[in-house]
Amino acid sequence: MVALPGLFGKAEKVWMPKGRPSPFHDGPTNDQLMSMVMALTVEVSILRERLDTHERVSEAKGGFGTGDVEAYNADVEANAERSSLRSRIMHKVFRILRQETARLETKDEDYDKIMKEFDDV
Repeated sequence: MVALPGLFGKAEKVWMPKGRPSPFHDGPTNDQLMSMVMALTVEVSILRERLDTHERVSEAKGGFGTGDVEAYNADVEANAERSSLRSRIMHKVFRILRQETARLETKDEDYDKIMKEFDDV
């Protein structure tokens, strides 16, 4: 990964992978959409973790500030719950891809069956 200047100046960095990007689908538009969805998924996951931190700090202290949230270090139990939450988020976001994959795999079985029938002739 390399850091490139962001849209709002040199202080903002945008991390870009080195080398040629691997295509996800046919055409650059779909690749861009997939990249955007991936980036949004990461951001939502980070936001949810920060919200979780706010909730935990608030509950523990009866009130909190930004410094409390920044200083918070998640324990093993919190990290396990966050990992589970991340998995659920990914499961929701990529549901459509899993459905499409299952649909295509079903068609491959039909294709293989048809081809076997032709081989038998």
